[in-house]
Amino acid sequence: MKSFEDFRTSREKIDPSTRKLSEHQWGQAYAAYCSARENTRAGRASAANDGSQRRRSSNHSSASGMHGPSTLSASGAFKAHVRAESAYADLRLIVNLLSWVLIATILIVTILQGMLFSMPAASGVALLSGAIKVLAVVVIRLVVHVIIDIPDVALYRASAAQRTASAPAND
Repeated sequence: MKSFEDFRTSREKIDPSTRKLSEHQWGQAYAAYCSARENTRAGRASAANDGSQRRRSSNHSSASGMHGPSTLSASGAFKAHVRAESAYADLRLIVNLLSWVLIATILIVTILQGMLFSMPAASGVALLSGAIKVLAVVVIRLVVHVIIDIPDVALYRASAAQRTASAPAND
């Protein structure tokens, strides 16, 4: 977990408008950050404990191909690390929820249109149109996730560069 000074400098780099915050507001923001990190770690630890208890109680081996990848690509590992330290997890969740609601709405409307049209060609056009809309929502969701990740990646790279620059000075 970051110290208060590290937290403050990282947030000021991401959002310059935070320089206007009072000391009390900074204290509240840091307390919220710390409690969010603790809750996240506690949730991961309890999930890991639940998983290990389930594995111990089960005598069945997992089916072939039913496990996660043991290694992650370099870019995948970097993205996972940045998202684990992200300040925008709530925003990412909102984007995901809205995209699923939008996809469900598009699918319902498309199915209803397909059933209402009497000509097969018109039904096909309605289904194709719905498929294109769903694809557009998925692409837009992915683009929004990339846009959300930009400040976190920039902050991570800046802090990594700062750590490497200060490491030889401390030796």
